[in-house]
Amino acid sequence: MEAIRVAIAGAGNVAAHLASGIATADGYELVAVASRNPSNAENLGAATTAACRYGDLASFAPDILIVSVADKAIDDVTAAIGPMPPNTVVALTSGTLAKERLAPLSARNGIFYPFQTFTKGYATDLGCVPFFIEGATKQEAEILATLARKLSRSVHFADAAHRQQLHIAGVFTSNFTNTIIGVVQTILDNAGFSRDVAVPLLNQTLAKAAEIGAYAAQTGPAVRGDIAVMKKQLEELPEVFRPTYRALSQLIMSQHNIPYEQNQL
Repeated sequence: MEAIRVAIAGAGNVAAHLASGIATADGYELVAVASRNPSNAENLGAATTAACRYGDLASFAPDILIVSVADKAIDDVTAAIGPMPPNTVVALTSGTLAKERLAPLSARNGIFYPFQTFTKGYATDLGCVPFFIEGATKQEAEILATLARKLSRSVHFADAAHRQQLHIAGVFTSNFTNTIIGVVQTILDNAGFSRDVAVPLLNQTLAKAAEIGAYAAQTGPAVRGDIAVMKKQLEELPEVFRPTYRALSQLIMSQHNIPYEQNQL
């Protein structure tokens, strides 16, 4: 049986990890990786994978084309790719865009959304990454889900509305958490402590939230309504971090029904 031919448009963080996984997936062949500048795609995929420009992708006649570029670039990229062969299933890795944005490429379109943060050079086990699939029809959805199952043990179907909520949850989970960790590192650096001292606390926080739920796991001055402690900490914080401390403390108190006056913090 011939391998299913897959191409990727894009050479960023998500594309890099997908290329690595697809290049070694049983029954699949990564035939091309395209970017505006082919040199950006040369290190993605297997040694036999061609690096090309977007406009060259149709010539490879892939069975599946995964478009993995920044949301703001999607219209320029689809214009550069142009119409694909009629049998090619084209999928976006976006958590926010609709599959219909790929209509200029093919009516056989869908979504291939990995719910994870990716950084080039930082290994990620795709087997643990949840993939969320949508297709123009059940046939396209199943084609994409079959590929996802070769990469991951966690494959789900989600329409555009549910995927929007997933993406918002992802922003809170990853982007906002990472920013808060950055604040922690700054505070520790300024106090002369190693950043490592916060790692056991972070690990325990995540483990508890996963096991018993974030509400039950919450501790600290805000959940106790300890205004005196919070005021003192606000005074000691660099001014740039005070609005975030205040907003999060008030959110905790609101969630846990702790009575407070808005101007107390």
